[in-house]
Amino acid sequence: MNTVHDAVRAVTAAERRKLRVPDQVREAAAVRAAVARTVQQPDPERPALPATAADVEQVIRDHAAELQLVDLARRAADRFSDEADAAYVDAVRAAVPDWIAGLQKEFGNLIGVVQKAAAKLPADLDQIDPQRLNWNNPAHTAAYTKAEGAVVQLEQLVSDRADMVKVAGGDGGRDNALFAVASLPEPTTQRVMDDDWQQLHPTISTWRELRQQPVARWVYLVRQGELQLSLATPGEVRQRSVQVERWRDAGHARRSALTLNGGQAAVQQYLAESA
Repeated sequence: MNTVHDAVRAVTAAERRKLRVPDQVREAAAVRAAVARTVQQPDPERPALPATAADVEQVIRDHAAELQLVDLARRAADRFSDEADAAYVDAVRAAVPDWIAGLQKEFGNLIGVVQKAAAKLPADLDQIDPQRLNWNNPAHTAAYTKAEGAVVQLEQLVSDRADMVKVAGGDGGRDNALFAVASLPEPTTQRVMDDDWQQLHPTISTWRELRQQPVARWVYLVRQGELQLSLATPGEVRQRSVQVERWRDAGHARRSALTLNGGQAAVQQYLAESA
């Protein structure tokens, strides 16, 4: 369920990334705040007790009218709360695709930094670790420092993207951390027949294995040549995750056939039906 809390976090993330917050979001937030202020309006202060009995009843009646008016206003405002909250959430959700589009350039720039550093780091991923890196090698040291700085920024950017997307329903799907930043190629009949999945699925497995090594993980990601790197828009992580099943199921269709031609026909049919 989308909540106001998710919407507030999304706006906070957008502001942190210096992205433009649409006027519709600002206005919806102001409307919601106005409703909330009325709901939370305190009782008026009690007037001083008059010194004469003749004035007491009138002062009490006037104060009662004030109390009644404030109470009615609070009750009336409360009836608008859900609508104001929903309008705010809707306005923020509508802004999310543009926000993510606004992050793509920074994401690409940081990926470029990691790519340049990766070219100067050891080929063995196990050596791209502060405990194992040869710190006496100035080329490795400089490259690791640059990669590490870019990775810290990438991790924060990806985290901010996740905060934005949550108001739109979140990412969901297995390996959502990977598919938030990368996508598999579209399966084709020829690639399925060539059993190219055998070179694709190790990429996902290696990403999982490097969970505790963020620098090595991103270096690996920029070095591999199969996954395309880009930030996923709302709902796109699920679509990217589905590609894994399409690759696997297309492979099952190929192997279930008794002949090569039959396998090709089965793969074509499956891919057409699952597109």
